[in-house]
Amino acid sequence: MNYFNRINVIVLTIALLCGCRDKTDQTLSPPDNARRVSVSFRMPEGITLMPMQILYRSEKCMDKSYNSSFESYPVQGYNGFTQPFVRQGMGGLWQISIAIDGGGPCQWQLNSLRVSFRIADNIPLVKGKEVIETSYIFDFGDYGLSDGYGTGRAKEVSGDLDLKTDYFPEVFISHLFNQTTLNLFGGNTGPEKWRRRFRLRNTQTILIEPVIHFDKVVTLTPPDAPGKLTAIYPDGSSEKIPHIYPSYEKLLSIRSCNGGKR
Repeated sequence: MNYFNRINVIVLTIALLCGCRDKTDQTLSPPDNARRVSVSFRMPEGITLMPMQILYRSEKCMDKSYNSSFESYPVQGYNGFTQPFVRQGMGGLWQISIAIDGGGPCQWQLNSLRVSFRIADNIPLVKGKEVIETSYIFDFGDYGLSDGYGTGRAKEVSGDLDLKTDYFPEVFISHLFNQTTLNLFGGNTGPEKWRRRFRLRNTQTILIEPVIHFDKVVTLTPPDAPGKLTAIYPDGSSEKIPHIYPSYEKLLSIRSCNGGKR
């Protein structure tokens, strides 16, 4: 939920996707026996799934970066692009299979994947609001995608993943920027418990199954004078909150008390 850093995120993303495309051979040619990871997304109604952002890196084809003194130093080459998910049958499952060993002249190795989704434009709640994407990042190596997507720091995991998270529409009213944003809140990703970034070991399959509670909207409003934000919960209760995070536990309890399903 990094509303105020979006321009920096865009700049970093462009740099990752385009920075070395004219310097190194971007060709991927996975060997027949290449290790692969399968990423599946179970699509809820009212959600738009974005193309997956994929980043490979190479120790054979080096690039260079610069420090604060504009001195260059060598870094692994970048090879970044996006790829759409493919629907499986007539159900709500969408999938991509990605080679970990990318091959090619530069011997590309899979570094990071980013899966992003957002509330669809045809949902009435979207009208008049700037919609923020929700992201998961999966790291297979170090120094991958920017950490500016609100996923939190990488959590070390081993084996296959089945990620089921309850999400609540969150409306953030900003008088300072004269705008209202809308995102899906699935917990403060600072603590490890609700993080959405993972450093993977021995992972072959990833399944993401978001549960969206469109009827349980939480609204954040700024104070009239300097102070804390107010969170207004779906049951009509409100409270002052530290930083920009409402109580996820309270939202889960409201869901449960109203017969919500996971």
